[in-house]
Amino acid sequence: MAQASKSPVINTIKSDLCEVLNLLRKDREIYGLIAVIVTSVSLLARFSGYDNQISLTAYTSIIPLILGLTISIVSVFYFFLLLIRRETHPLKCFWLKFKLCYQFRAKIISVFMLLTALSTFISSYSTIKAMIPLLHSFSFDILFYEIDLWMFWGHNPWELFYLVFNHPYVTAFICLSYNIWFFVLWGTLCYFLLSPTSSNRSRYLVSWILCWFLLGSVLAMLLSSSGPVFMERLNPEHQQYVGLMELLQSHNLWLKEQGSPVLIWALNTQDVLWESYITGKDTLGSGISAMPSMHVSMAVLMALGMYSVNKRIGLIFWVYALVIYIGSFTLAWHYAIDGLVSAPLTILIWYLVGKRYPTKPVIES
Repeated sequence: MAQASKSPVINTIKSDLCEVLNLLRKDREIYGLIAVIVTSVSLLARFSGYDNQISLTAYTSIIPLILGLTISIVSVFYFFLLLIRRETHPLKCFWLKFKLCYQFRAKIISVFMLLTALSTFISSYSTIKAMIPLLHSFSFDILFYEIDLWMFWGHNPWELFYLVFNHPYVTAFICLSYNIWFFVLWGTLCYFLLSPTSSNRSRYLVSWILCWFLLGSVLAMLLSSSGPVFMERLNPEHQQYVGLMELLQSHNLWLKEQGSPVLIWALNTQDVLWESYITGKDTLGSGISAMPSMHVSMAVLMALGMYSVNKRIGLIFWVYALVIYIGSFTLAWHYAIDGLVSAPLTILIWYLVGKRYPTKPVIES
Protein backbone atom coordinates (compact mmCIF):
# COMPACT_ATOMS: atom_id res chain seq x y z
CA MET A 1 0.00 0.00 0.00
CA ALA A 2 2.88 2.38 0.83
CA GLN A 3 4.38 1.72 -2.59
CA ALA A 4 1.05 2.47 -4.25
CA SER A 5 0.62 5.71 -2.31
CA LYS A 6 4.01 6.93 -3.43
CA SER A 7 3.52 6.20 -7.10
CA PRO A 8 1.42 9.31 -7.92
CA VAL A 9 4.08 11.54 -6.37
CA ILE A 10 6.86 9.74 -8.22
CA ASN A 11 4.91 9.92 -11.46
CA THR A 12 4.38 13.66 -10.96
CA ILE A 13 8.10 14.20 -10.33
CA LYS A 14 9.03 12.18 -13.41
CA SER A 15 6.51 14.10 -15.50
CA ASP A 16 7.81 17.45 -14.25
CA LEU A 17 11.41 16.39 -14.88
CA CYS A 18 10.60 15.33 -18.44
CA GLU A 19 8.84 18.64 -19.08
CA VAL A 20 11.76 20.62 -17.66
CA LEU A 21 14.25 18.67 -19.80
CA ASN A 22 12.07 19.24 -22.85
CA LEU A 23 12.02 23.00 -22.22
CA LEU A 24 15.79 23.03 -21.66
CA ARG A 25 16.24 21.13 -24.91
CA LYS A 26 14.29 23.80 -26.78
CA ASP A 27 16.71 26.42 -25.40
CA ARG A 28 19.82 24.41 -26.24
CA GLU A 29 21.05 26.91 -28.83
CA ILE A 30 20.87 29.71 -26.25
CA TYR A 31 22.80 27.63 -23.72
CA GLY A 32 25.34 26.74 -26.39
CA LEU A 33 25.86 30.39 -27.31
CA ILE A 34 26.35 31.33 -23.65
CA ALA A 35 28.85 28.49 -23.17
CA VAL A 36 30.91 29.55 -26.21
CA ILE A 37 31.01 33.21 -25.14
CA VAL A 38 31.82 32.55 -21.48
CA THR A 39 34.57 30.10 -22.48
CA SER A 40 36.02 32.61 -24.96
CA VAL A 41 36.05 35.39 -22.38
CA SER A 42 37.68 33.12 -19.80
CA LEU A 43 40.39 32.06 -22.27
CA LEU A 44 41.02 35.68 -23.26
CA ALA A 45 41.46 36.63 -19.63
CA ARG A 46 43.79 33.70 -18.98
CA PHE A 47 46.02 34.27 -22.02
CA SER A 48 46.12 38.01 -21.31
CA GLY A 49 47.23 37.41 -17.75
CA TYR A 50 44.05 38.85 -16.23
CA ASP A 51 42.30 35.61 -15.29
CA ASN A 52 42.10 36.88 -11.70
CA GLN A 53 39.77 39.62 -12.98
CA ILE A 54 37.15 37.14 -14.20
CA SER A 55 34.29 36.23 -11.87
CA LEU A 56 31.58 34.10 -13.42
CA THR A 57 29.42 34.15 -10.30
CA ALA A 58 29.36 37.92 -9.67
CA TYR A 59 25.68 38.21 -10.54
CA THR A 60 24.58 34.66 -9.76
CA SER A 61 24.63 35.32 -6.03
CA ILE A 62 22.11 38.15 -6.28
CA ILE A 63 19.54 36.23 -8.36
CA PRO A 64 17.52 35.15 -5.28
CA LEU A 65 17.38 38.76 -4.08
CA ILE A 66 16.31 40.13 -7.46
CA LEU A 67 13.72 37.40 -7.94
CA GLY A 68 12.41 37.91 -4.42
CA LEU A 69 12.03 41.64 -4.96
CA THR A 70 10.45 41.11 -8.38
CA ILE A 71 7.90 38.61 -7.06
CA SER A 72 7.09 40.86 -4.10
CA ILE A 73 6.61 43.96 -6.26
CA VAL A 74 4.50 42.11 -8.84
CA SER A 75 2.40 40.52 -6.09
CA VAL A 76 1.72 43.84 -4.38
CA PHE A 77 0.95 45.51 -7.71
CA TYR A 78 -1.44 42.70 -8.72
CA PHE A 79 -3.21 42.75 -5.35
CA PHE A 80 -3.77 46.51 -5.53
CA LEU A 81 -4.94 46.10 -9.12
CA LEU A 82 -7.58 43.67 -7.85
CA LEU A 83 -8.66 46.22 -5.26
CA ILE A 84 -8.85 48.99 -7.86
CA ARG A 85 -10.93 46.72 -10.09
CA ARG A 86 -13.16 46.11 -7.05
CA GLU A 87 -12.94 42.36 -7.24
CA THR A 88 -15.54 40.76 -4.98
CA HIS A 89 -13.02 38.31 -3.51
CA PRO A 90 -9.53 39.75 -4.11
CA LEU A 91 -7.79 37.29 -1.77
CA LYS A 92 -9.42 34.33 -3.48
CA CYS A 93 -8.53 35.71 -6.90
CA PHE A 94 -4.96 36.27 -5.74
CA TRP A 95 -4.78 32.69 -4.43
CA LEU A 96 -6.11 31.25 -7.70
CA LYS A 97 -3.44 33.16 -9.62
CA PHE A 98 -0.80 31.78 -7.26
CA LYS A 99 -2.09 28.23 -7.86
CA LEU A 100 -1.92 28.88 -11.59
CA CYS A 101 1.80 29.63 -11.19
CA TYR A 102 2.22 26.24 -9.54
CA GLN A 103 0.65 24.56 -12.54
CA PHE A 104 3.44 26.04 -14.67
CA ARG A 105 6.20 24.99 -12.25
CA ALA A 106 8.20 23.21 -14.95
CA LYS A 107 8.32 26.39 -17.01
CA ILE A 108 9.35 28.43 -13.97
CA ILE A 109 12.13 25.96 -13.12
CA SER A 110 13.47 26.05 -16.69
CA VAL A 111 13.36 29.85 -16.70
CA PHE A 112 15.29 29.95 -13.43
CA MET A 113 17.96 27.69 -14.93
CA LEU A 114 18.23 29.84 -18.05
CA LEU A 115 18.38 32.95 -15.90
CA THR A 116 21.27 31.41 -13.97
CA ALA A 117 23.10 30.78 -17.24
CA LEU A 118 22.42 34.36 -18.34
CA SER A 119 23.76 35.66 -15.03
CA THR A 120 27.01 33.77 -15.68
CA PHE A 121 27.18 35.40 -19.10
CA ILE A 122 26.53 38.87 -17.68
CA SER A 123 29.13 38.26 -14.99
CA SER A 124 31.71 37.56 -17.68
CA TYR A 125 30.60 40.68 -19.56
CA SER A 126 30.86 42.85 -16.46
CA THR A 127 34.34 41.67 -15.59
CA ILE A 128 35.68 41.99 -19.13
CA LYS A 129 34.23 45.50 -19.24
CA ALA A 130 36.37 46.32 -16.21
CA MET A 131 39.35 44.84 -18.09
CA ILE A 132 38.93 47.01 -21.19
CA PRO A 133 41.36 49.78 -20.09
CA LEU A 134 43.84 47.06 -19.03
CA LEU A 135 43.80 45.37 -22.44
CA HIS A 136 43.33 48.50 -24.56
CA SER A 137 43.83 51.93 -23.03
CA PHE A 138 41.27 54.66 -23.73
CA SER A 139 42.32 55.96 -27.14
CA PHE A 140 39.27 57.29 -28.98
CA ASP A 141 37.73 59.95 -26.74
CA ILE A 142 39.14 62.92 -28.63
CA LEU A 143 38.16 61.38 -31.97
CA PHE A 144 34.57 60.81 -30.85
CA TYR A 145 34.43 64.34 -29.43
CA GLU A 146 35.55 65.71 -32.80
CA ILE A 147 33.04 63.52 -34.67
CA ASP A 148 30.27 64.97 -32.48
CA LEU A 149 31.39 68.48 -33.39
CA TRP A 150 31.44 67.58 -37.07
CA MET A 151 27.95 66.02 -36.95
CA PHE A 152 26.40 68.96 -35.09
CA TRP A 153 27.86 71.85 -37.08
CA GLY A 154 30.73 72.67 -34.74
CA HIS A 155 28.69 72.41 -31.55
CA ASN A 156 28.53 69.82 -28.81
CA PRO A 157 25.15 68.06 -29.05
CA TRP A 158 24.50 68.65 -25.34
CA GLU A 159 24.92 72.41 -25.91
CA LEU A 160 22.24 72.39 -28.61
CA PHE A 161 19.85 70.41 -26.41
CA TYR A 162 20.25 72.61 -23.33
CA LEU A 163 19.98 75.70 -25.51
CA VAL A 164 16.31 74.77 -25.89
CA PHE A 165 15.58 72.62 -22.80
CA ASN A 166 17.79 74.17 -20.15
CA HIS A 167 15.70 73.48 -17.04
CA PRO A 168 16.50 71.26 -14.03
CA TYR A 169 13.15 69.48 -14.22
CA VAL A 170 13.85 68.45 -17.82
CA THR A 171 17.24 67.10 -16.78
CA ALA A 172 15.62 65.33 -13.81
CA PHE A 173 13.06 63.69 -16.11
CA ILE A 174 15.80 62.48 -18.43
CA CYS A 175 17.84 61.22 -15.48
CA LEU A 176 14.82 59.40 -14.04
CA SER A 177 14.15 57.77 -17.43
CA TYR A 178 17.79 56.78 -17.64
CA ASN A 179 17.79 55.33 -14.13
CA ILE A 180 14.68 53.17 -14.61
CA TRP A 181 16.33 51.66 -17.69
CA PHE A 182 17.48 48.66 -15.67
CA PHE A 183 13.96 47.94 -14.43
CA VAL A 184 12.54 48.23 -17.96
CA LEU A 185 15.36 46.00 -19.20
CA TRP A 186 14.68 43.44 -16.47
CA GLY A 187 10.92 43.50 -17.00
CA THR A 188 11.26 43.03 -20.75
CA LEU A 189 13.75 40.20 -20.28
CA CYS A 190 11.40 38.49 -17.82
CA TYR A 191 8.53 38.84 -20.29
CA PHE A 192 10.44 37.00 -23.01
CA LEU A 193 11.89 34.45 -20.60
CA LEU A 194 8.42 33.54 -19.36
CA SER A 195 6.86 33.59 -22.82
CA PRO A 196 6.07 30.24 -24.45
CA THR A 197 8.92 28.84 -26.54
CA SER A 198 8.75 30.46 -29.96
CA SER A 199 10.94 31.94 -32.67
CA ASN A 200 10.17 35.43 -31.38
CA ARG A 201 11.34 34.52 -27.87
CA SER A 202 14.52 32.89 -29.17
CA ARG A 203 15.18 35.83 -31.47
CA TYR A 204 15.01 38.31 -28.61
CA LEU A 205 17.14 36.30 -26.19
CA VAL A 206 19.84 35.47 -28.76
CA SER A 207 19.91 39.11 -29.92
CA TRP A 208 20.13 40.21 -26.28
CA ILE A 209 23.19 38.03 -25.71
CA LEU A 210 24.88 38.99 -28.98
CA CYS A 211 24.38 42.71 -28.38
CA TRP A 212 26.05 42.53 -24.99
CA PHE A 213 28.91 40.44 -26.36
CA LEU A 214 29.55 41.86 -29.85
CA LEU A 215 28.81 45.49 -29.00
CA GLY A 216 29.40 45.71 -25.26
CA SER A 217 32.55 43.58 -25.23
CA VAL A 218 34.20 43.17 -28.64
CA LEU A 219 33.44 46.59 -30.14
CA ALA A 220 33.94 48.33 -26.79
CA MET A 221 37.39 46.74 -26.61
CA LEU A 222 38.31 47.80 -30.16
CA LEU A 223 37.01 51.36 -29.74
CA SER A 224 38.04 51.85 -26.12
CA SER A 225 36.85 55.19 -24.76
CA SER A 226 36.01 56.49 -21.30
CA GLY A 227 33.20 58.92 -22.06
CA PRO A 228 32.76 62.69 -21.56
CA VAL A 229 32.37 62.53 -17.78
CA PHE A 230 35.79 60.92 -17.30
CA MET A 231 37.83 62.86 -19.87
CA GLU A 232 39.06 65.55 -17.48
CA ARG A 233 39.59 63.05 -14.63
CA LEU A 234 41.86 60.98 -16.85
CA ASN A 235 43.64 63.99 -18.30
CA PRO A 236 43.23 67.48 -16.72
CA GLU A 237 44.08 69.04 -20.08
CA HIS A 238 40.84 67.74 -21.56
CA GLN A 239 38.41 70.49 -20.60
CA GLN A 240 35.85 69.87 -23.35
CA TYR A 241 33.06 68.75 -21.01
CA VAL A 242 33.72 70.89 -17.94
CA GLY A 243 30.79 73.10 -18.95
CA LEU A 244 28.40 70.15 -19.12
CA MET A 245 29.49 68.83 -15.71
CA GLU A 246 29.06 72.29 -14.16
CA LEU A 247 25.60 72.54 -15.71
CA LEU A 248 24.57 69.16 -14.30
CA GLN A 249 25.93 70.11 -10.87
CA SER A 250 23.98 73.38 -10.92
CA HIS A 251 20.77 71.59 -11.91
CA ASN A 252 21.31 69.05 -9.15
CA LEU A 253 21.87 71.78 -6.56
CA TRP A 254 18.70 73.63 -7.67
CA LEU A 255 16.65 70.43 -7.41
CA LYS A 256 17.97 69.83 -3.89
CA GLU A 257 17.01 73.36 -2.87
CA GLN A 258 13.51 72.80 -4.24
CA GLY A 259 13.18 69.55 -2.30
CA SER A 260 12.72 67.55 -5.49
CA PRO A 261 12.42 63.77 -4.98
CA VAL A 262 14.29 63.28 -8.24
CA LEU A 263 17.89 64.48 -8.43
CA ILE A 264 20.64 64.09 -11.02
CA TRP A 265 21.58 60.67 -9.68
CA ALA A 266 23.98 60.14 -12.58
CA LEU A 267 26.50 62.37 -10.82
CA ASN A 268 26.74 60.07 -7.81
CA THR A 269 26.87 56.95 -9.99
CA GLN A 270 29.69 58.47 -12.02
CA ASP A 271 31.64 59.13 -8.83
CA VAL A 272 31.14 55.53 -7.71
CA LEU A 273 32.35 54.19 -11.06
CA TRP A 274 35.39 56.46 -10.95
CA GLU A 275 36.23 55.32 -7.43
CA SER A 276 35.94 51.71 -8.59
CA TYR A 277 38.21 52.45 -11.54
CA ILE A 278 41.04 54.18 -9.64
CA THR A 279 41.00 51.65 -6.78
CA GLY A 280 40.71 48.64 -9.06
CA LYS A 281 37.81 47.36 -6.99
CA ASP A 282 35.50 45.11 -8.98
CA THR A 283 31.86 45.84 -8.11
CA LEU A 284 28.59 44.92 -9.75
CA GLY A 285 28.04 47.10 -12.79
CA SER A 286 31.55 48.55 -12.57
CA GLY A 287 33.77 49.31 -15.53
CA ILE A 288 34.21 52.40 -17.66
CA SER A 289 33.33 52.20 -21.35
CA ALA A 290 31.53 54.67 -23.60
CA MET A 291 31.54 53.36 -27.17
CA PRO A 292 29.10 51.93 -28.05
CA SER A 293 26.24 52.90 -25.77
CA MET A 294 24.68 49.75 -24.36
CA HIS A 295 21.88 51.81 -22.78
CA VAL A 296 20.87 52.83 -26.30
CA SER A 297 21.48 49.36 -27.71
CA MET A 298 19.24 47.68 -25.16
CA ALA A 299 16.57 50.38 -25.45
CA VAL A 300 16.49 49.83 -29.22
CA LEU A 301 16.42 46.05 -28.79
CA MET A 302 13.54 46.33 -26.32
CA ALA A 303 11.67 48.47 -28.83
CA LEU A 304 12.30 45.94 -31.60
CA GLY A 305 11.25 43.06 -29.37
CA MET A 306 8.07 44.65 -28.06
CA TYR A 307 7.15 45.96 -31.51
CA SER A 308 7.31 42.35 -32.73
CA VAL A 309 4.75 41.48 -30.04
CA ASN A 310 2.47 44.50 -30.15
CA LYS A 311 2.80 47.48 -32.47
CA ARG A 312 1.35 50.12 -30.13
CA ILE A 313 3.40 49.01 -27.14
CA GLY A 314 6.42 48.90 -29.41
CA LEU A 315 5.92 52.53 -30.38
CA ILE A 316 6.00 53.52 -26.69
CA PHE A 317 9.30 51.67 -26.36
CA TRP A 318 10.67 53.51 -29.41
CA VAL A 319 9.85 56.84 -27.73
CA TYR A 320 11.61 55.59 -24.61
CA ALA A 321 14.64 54.61 -26.72
CA LEU A 322 14.79 58.18 -28.04
CA VAL A 323 14.75 59.57 -24.48
CA ILE A 324 17.55 57.17 -23.53
CA TYR A 325 19.60 58.33 -26.51
CA ILE A 326 19.16 61.98 -25.51
CA GLY A 327 20.08 61.13 -21.94
CA SER A 328 23.20 59.28 -23.04
CA PHE A 329 24.94 62.50 -24.10
CA THR A 330 23.11 65.13 -22.02
CA LEU A 331 24.05 63.32 -18.78
CA ALA A 332 27.72 63.11 -19.89
CA TRP A 333 27.77 59.33 -20.12
CA HIS A 334 28.37 59.11 -23.84
CA TYR A 335 29.26 60.97 -26.99
CA ALA A 336 26.34 61.33 -29.39
CA ILE A 337 28.13 59.07 -31.86
CA ASP A 338 28.06 56.21 -29.31
CA GLY A 339 24.31 55.79 -29.65
CA LEU A 340 24.35 56.43 -33.38
CA VAL A 341 26.70 53.46 -33.72
CA SER A 342 25.00 51.08 -31.30
CA ALA A 343 21.43 51.64 -32.57
CA PRO A 344 21.91 50.54 -36.22
CA LEU A 345 24.23 47.71 -35.18
CA THR A 346 21.55 46.48 -32.77
CA ILE A 347 18.99 46.59 -35.58
CA LEU A 348 21.43 44.67 -37.80
CA ILE A 349 21.90 41.98 -35.14
CA TRP A 350 18.12 41.73 -34.70
CA TYR A 351 17.70 41.40 -38.48
CA LEU A 352 20.40 38.73 -38.89
CA VAL A 353 19.18 36.70 -35.90
CA GLY A 354 15.71 36.95 -37.42
CA LYS A 355 17.02 34.93 -40.37
CA ARG A 356 17.56 32.05 -37.96
CA TYR A 357 14.39 32.70 -35.97
CA PRO A 358 11.74 34.22 -38.27
CA THR A 359 8.91 35.89 -36.34
CA LYS A 360 5.19 36.12 -36.93
CA PRO A 361 3.31 39.26 -38.08
CA VAL A 362 2.91 42.12 -35.57
CA ILE A 363 -0.26 42.44 -33.49
CA GLU A 364 -1.80 45.86 -34.06
CA SER A 365 -3.25 46.34 -30.57
